[in-house]
Amino acid sequence: MSRVNRLLYSGALCVIAALLPVTVFAASPSPSLTTSLDKVIAGPPTGYSELTTASLHGEFTAHDWAVNASGASPTETENTLNRFGFVDGYGKEWSSATARRALIEAVMAFNGGSGAKKALTALEATDKADTNYKHSDTITGIDPYYGAHFTSSGAFEDEFVFVKGNDLFLVIVAGAKDDVLTPATDQSRKQYDSAPADTIPSSKWPENASSGGGGGGLLGAGIAVGFLVVIAVLIAVFVMSRRRRTMTPAVAGMGGYAVAGGPAAGAPGAVQLSPDGKFWWDGQAWKDASVEAPPFAQRSSDGSLWWDGTNWHPIPQGSQAPPG
Repeated sequence: MSRVNRLLYSGALCVIAALLPVTVFAASPSPSLTTSLDKVIAGPPTGYSELTTASLHGEFTAHDWAVNASGASPTETENTLNRFGFVDGYGKEWSSATARRALIEAVMAFNGGSGAKKALTALEATDKADTNYKHSDTITGIDPYYGAHFTSSGAFEDEFVFVKGNDLFLVIVAGAKDDVLTPATDQSRKQYDSAPADTIPSSKWPENASSGGGGGGLLGAGIAVGFLVVIAVLIAVFVMSRRRRTMTPAVAGMGGYAVAGGPAAGAPGAVQLSPDGKFWWDGQAWKDASVEAPPFAQRSSDGSLWWDGTNWHPIPQGSQAPPG
């Protein structure tokens, strides 16, 4: 399987493409859920605020997940999820500026336990192939599951993915320090214990019907990878907000215009970008760089380019001018 796009980046954190027609591979329509997935997601610990601008916010389809995936093509990812019997998905993200941590939870309902377990196996394979994967995490009282520890760009992430009934759950906690395994473990147990035994009665699962279950096959690398990067971006935002608070008025008032030869290292106006460079963070939400340039970013002398702290970018027509 894969983890949600390299920013989610790729900002894909920010934008979900228009829904496309979904090709269903199941032999018959999936039965209705007995429990709405928004009732299944466990709430965050005290001190966390919901990220309502995140792409993983509320209900999602196989297509929504696929367009935010890296590795395999969106069509391949979407078709594979449907082949596993994907029925519905729901997810949320929260952050704690005080703890400098972020929490992501998601649940995918499949039409049977077999499909959920196939998704678990596929997701584990691609997670462990990720270059940021360091080692497995263990937890007791939950089965089947896998746990994974990732590190990237000063961010640390511990993740547990498990199946209960016909549902696959994903719980991620990430932070600026390597101390997130315990909260990830605690939140995963909370999620497992609070979740219902199933959201579709086992008597209606394809594998328990005379006609047999759905198809197999593993997803390409694309659904899971993005989560780590998204978290790294969230942590970077926490760090950047602290740095902005320490900027002096003299520096902040330099106007943000480049001098000949380009800005010097450490010059003001550095911008937090998604890994693919398509989105920038304004302190509250992700903005599309193809539509508008950061008003606080440095400009070239002719006003046609803006500086992200490392590279120059063209300024979209009609983009807001920097404060004078």
